[in-house]
Amino acid sequence: MTSWARSIGCAAFAALLTGCGMTTDKNADGPQGDSVNEENEGNSSQGGNDGNNNKVRLMEQNLQYTSNGKEIVKTAFLKRSDNQPFSLYVLQQFKLSAEEPGKDIIFLTEDDSIYMRIELLTADVNWDEVEENVHTQLKSHSKTIRDPALDIENGAGYEVESGDDVITSILLKDEKAPVRLTIFTKKDMDFRDAFLEMAKTLMKG
Repeated sequence: MTSWARSIGCAAFAALLTGCGMTTDKNADGPQGDSVNEENEGNSSQGGNDGNNNKVRLMEQNLQYTSNGKEIVKTAFLKRSDNQPFSLYVLQQFKLSAEEPGKDIIFLTEDDSIYMRIELLTADVNWDEVEENVHTQLKSHSKTIRDPALDIENGAGYEVESGDDVITSILLKDEKAPVRLTIFTKKDMDFRDAFLEMAKTLMKG
């Protein structure tokens, strides 16, 4: 073979090696991208995404509450309503369920007569009308309405007793997520604070 032919052959061989190297680099980038996507998917499965501000919430957290004079700490799990646009943390011994359009309940699994009704209100809610309605509802059980003495921030609470039954109405006057809560408990099964602590984790969206 002549010297010029050998030169052409070497040049072609070098070009082939360079092309192979470029192909290998591109393939190496692919799996790294897939790996990142898998990690992101994995992280998103670890929590819920709030629709309003894209805030990722952990799937569980501990809640502390008082029941019949005892301080209790238990794990609560993030749940999203399929009836109203909100999510909140529900303690493990309770369950979230739709009651009717515009109303959800969280009830004690071992006794569903112990429950809290959740109603999201509109941003332009007339609180005077709501409070009047609350008083009318409570007076149908008892004429004596009292303060429930619960830790209610930016809201109001009203309560009556009827035999062993305790009915508590709480209005959470949050501008972003105004809520009306109606809690049904018994004197010897005081889960009012547990319900309130769950309600405080409510996030609209």
